[in-house]
Formats: sequence, C-alpha cells, structure tokens
Amino acid sequence: MQHICPACQYSLPKTNNYKEEVPHIYQKLAGSIRFNHMLAYLHFQKKGIVQHVLHELKYNHKEDIGLMMGRWYGHDLLLGGFSNEFDLIIPVPLHPSKQRKRGYNQSEAFAKGLSEVIKTEVYIGLRRVAANETQTRKSRAERLENVNAIFEAVDPIELKEKRVLLVDDVITTGATLLACGNVLIEAGVKELSFGLLAATR
Repeated sequence: MQHICPACQYSLPKTNNYKEEVPHIYQKLAGSIRFNHMLAYLHFQKKGIVQHVLHELKYNHKEDIGLMMGRWYGHDLLLGGFSNEFDLIIPVPLHPSKQRKRGYNQSEAFAKGLSEVIKTEVYIGLRRVAANETQTRKSRAERLENVNAIFEAVDPIELKEKRVLLVDDVITTGATLLACGNVLIEAGVKELSFGLLAATR
C-alpha cells in the first residue's frame, strides 16, 4: 500500500549517510560503545514530515510505512556497498503488552523492509523483560537509567561471532540502542552496527 506520494518521497530529508558518516549522528554513541556503522535514513525534526511519518507508523496502524521505508533505505544501502556487511538484522523489541496492543513492532517492520532488499535475515534476537516508562520527556541520564537491564538475548549462542545490524525507528539520546547493544556485545557478537529510520539533529 502506498502511503507517501512520489513528491513527498522525493522531499524526504535523507541523511545520505550510506555514502559517508554524518558526524552529529555518529557521535550520539561514539565513545559509549564499540560499533562499526551508525546508519540513519532520515533526519528527524519536530513538526516535520518525518515526525508525521513516524506517528502514522507507530500510532495509526500503518505498519506498511515501516516496510516501505525499509525497502527504500535498503536500496540506498546496496548503493553504499552494504550488501554483504551484516549476518543478522535485529530489531529493538517492544514489551509484549505494548506489541499486543499495537499489533506489531514498528522497528521490526522497518527491519523486514531492509531485509527484503539487502537479503539479510531478520532475527528476533532480543526480548524486553520489563516495561519502562516513556522516554519522551527524560534527559539523557534519565533515559539511560530507564532502560538499564530491561533487555536480554533470546539465545546468546545464535549471536556469537555474528555481524549484527541493530534496528530501531528513531534515535534521540541513544539510550535504548546503547542498552540493547551492550546485551549483544555481552552475547559475543563479532561486529555491531546501528540502522535507524530517523535520527534527531
């Protein structure tokens, strides 16, 4: 199903960091965790088109938007030489109660779109073992504390020595990605990269 008209697609604020790193995105987690790539499809701005797209994806049952965006970004990643860069794509998990209510995980939808194009398996390698409070109005320190110890590896043996692309819908402070990434590194992944639908400036 087409949710975004061609003119709007053309005007999306793409980061183009499949070509080269965008410093303000890369630096969100630089020095906090060991990683290879920080890849984000779009720049997020409040009240902009990307915020509208994410709202539709997360709250208006438009799972297809995630799939479509994943496919579009997948083609960019192919152009950037990422066709054989990852062994697994792992979406950041929702708490089961939230996923039941929403009906799907928006990060998993984006991951599936990427997977279709770059031909890399989506693997549900993490689970959320506790619900956390909303991150929206929290500082970076509060966000880090809020997500501490709420994720675990489903099967660490399956992750050992794998090159993983950890996927989420949007990065703000990076607290959620940091928490998930630390679990993956502890499980023994060989390389960790991040793939985002959008990144704040």
